[in-house]
Amino acid sequence: MTLTRYLVLMAFATALCWAAWTTVVGAVNPFDTDIVGYFLFYSSFSLALAGTFALLGLLFRTLLLKQELMFQKVAISFRQGIFFAILIDGFLILQGMRLLTWYNVAFLIVGLTIAEFFVISRKPQRRR
Repeated sequence: MTLTRYLVLMAFATALCWAAWTTVVGAVNPFDTDIVGYFLFYSSFSLALAGTFALLGLLFRTLLLKQELMFQKVAISFRQGIFFAILIDGFLILQGMRLLTWYNVAFLIVGLTIAEFFVISRKPQRRR
């Protein structure tokens, strides 16, 4: 897949997710919805955030880091976009359950940091 095709597809999917999230916010009453309403809200919001953060991360990496290859920039920005979306969505879920405390935030940040270090430390295996 070319970079242009990736950018167009990612921008279109992100805009579609933002439209879905806006529709869910307008259509679902949070006071009398069931688990499906919450699932639609959080899933559309996290997908929209992941796409937005991935596109912004790729833009910043392209402008600031010239030495990386483009496919590395795309992979890193996509992974970190997902991690940032999980972080923001985790904050919202914890706040919705009235569990947003400093130690829960610390556990979430430490967990995502460990996941990032795990992904960074993995070495690709060669196939023979």
